[in-house]
Amino acid sequence: MTFTKSVTCFDFYDRAQNGEKCTQDDWDLMTIPMKAMELKQKYNLDFGTEFVPTDKDQMERLFKAGFDMLIECGIYCTDTKRIVKYTEDELWDAINNPMPAFQLGTGRDAVQMKKRSVGDKRKPIVQGGPTGSPISEDMFSAIHMSYALEKEVDTIVNGVMMTVRGKPPIPGSPYEVLAAKSETRIIKNAA
Repeated sequence: MTFTKSVTCFDFYDRAQNGEKCTQDDWDLMTIPMKAMELKQKYNLDFGTEFVPTDKDQMERLFKAGFDMLIECGIYCTDTKRIVKYTEDELWDAINNPMPAFQLGTGRDAVQMKKRSVGDKRKPIVQGGPTGSPISEDMFSAIHMSYALEKEVDTIVNGVMMTVRGKPPIPGSPYEVLAAKSETRIIKNAA
């Protein structure tokens, strides 16, 4: 079956509002571990001492297990405490129709993010940064500048300001919007 409409962030939002309810403890301690054990047995997955499998048969079984895990479990949205589900057709559409390339950054800092294949000889894009870590207002610029100065870092995955103008960026408040705008401006200036 051919799927013709890519899933958008709006689809995810709607599904996160209406998906099956679940507590984070049930998700983290029951749903995921139980399904992982089931799929490990179903696909005869045993890594031994190999951190990254190189056996093509095992790589295929690992892919199938991951695919089944996503179809059967979905993605847990911590904000709404609901499970976001995708259909098999939607996943195959995303796998078979990736965006071929897109630009990250501007000017001399711009890099092209392109699809890579197993064994690709091209250098991968290196993303550096505090990646969602809470950071104080007074250290936010300096920390992001330290990543921007690293020669090997192509893009920055930013941290999160703990406060803005001394106030916590409470979700749904004007401070949340101000924090998001401030983070973007500070990171751009740091770069």
